[in-house]
Amino acid sequence: MHPIVQAAIDTTNINRALFLAECAVEAGVDWLEVGHPLVIHEGVKAIEAITHTFPETYVLVDFMIMAGGRTYFSTVREMGARNATILGLIPYYSVRESVQIARELGVEATVDLFNSADLTRGALDAEAHGANYVMVHFGVDQHRFEPEKSPFNGLSEVVQAVKIPVSFAAYSVQEGVRAVKLGAKVIVVGEPLLSAPDPKSAFRAFVEAMKAAA
Repeated sequence: MHPIVQAAIDTTNINRALFLAECAVEAGVDWLEVGHPLVIHEGVKAIEAITHTFPETYVLVDFMIMAGGRTYFSTVREMGARNATILGLIPYYSVRESVQIARELGVEATVDLFNSADLTRGALDAEAHGANYVMVHFGVDQHRFEPEKSPFNGLSEVVQAVKIPVSFAAYSVQEGVRAVKLGAKVIVVGEPLLSAPDPKSAFRAFVEAMKAAA
């Protein structure tokens, strides 16, 4: 089974976001992510713009929910999206309640383990709370300031620990391929593809590499 490729539309302008989303969909990506910067700068109208323009495509909203999950997941459903992220660093009861609300509303939940001290423990807790996906996420700043660290050891441990699909944030074809071989089921990519001279070709090459790696 081929991994799901998720295009993170981490831009700040709806028009640019729609262009990049079109490039990604035409290149063969499976999911579109309404990126956190896009939601911050353009608001929930960005979600509606993406879902209405690409009604056949699975859309995830990178809300990074920290509290008050009902507000966010209600918006996800109302805007026609299918999934939203919950930040794994928040109190366990907030994660649990947010996942329960997502299930009640008929949408899915991804727990993002960004900067978690214990990835495996966080993944097991997310699974126990009923999350649909868990994400191993080594951020842009971590790549810049802690290049000696690797997210792959943590990815391998998480994949072995949980039964739910594991998502992984990749910043290159090489990272994506390695993550697929370690068992990640969702490969998330934004930059550097978003800034490529030809984003459609860049996304197509990425998608083809992920399929070939499976």
